[in-house]
Amino acid sequence: MKWGWDYGREVDDQPFRTRRHKGKFDPVLIEDCDFGLELPDPISFKVQAVAGGTLVETRWYDAKNDDPVRKLHIVTNEENLAEAIGRIVTMELLKR
Repeated sequence: MKWGWDYGREVDDQPFRTRRHKGKFDPVLIEDCDFGLELPDPISFKVQAVAGGTLVETRWYDAKNDDPVRKLHIVTNEENLAEAIGRIVTMELLKR
């Protein structure tokens, strides 16, 4: 936790604003800093709740075929979302 506090203070002089709540001060994040990691071959995920389940989109670049790959996966409400996302990640990593 100390690392997170020190890291946040280095990024911005005042990254947190406090508000009064039940006699205590709770930190509230004002700004989300996106430094963007420069990974050589990432898989991007987008997850959206839709009627009847969850939609998971995966994107990655196939350097062998010089083609961006985009897959949509549907997870129904009957399925365990955490296990389904784990299977999706495993399948995408195996395809590469």
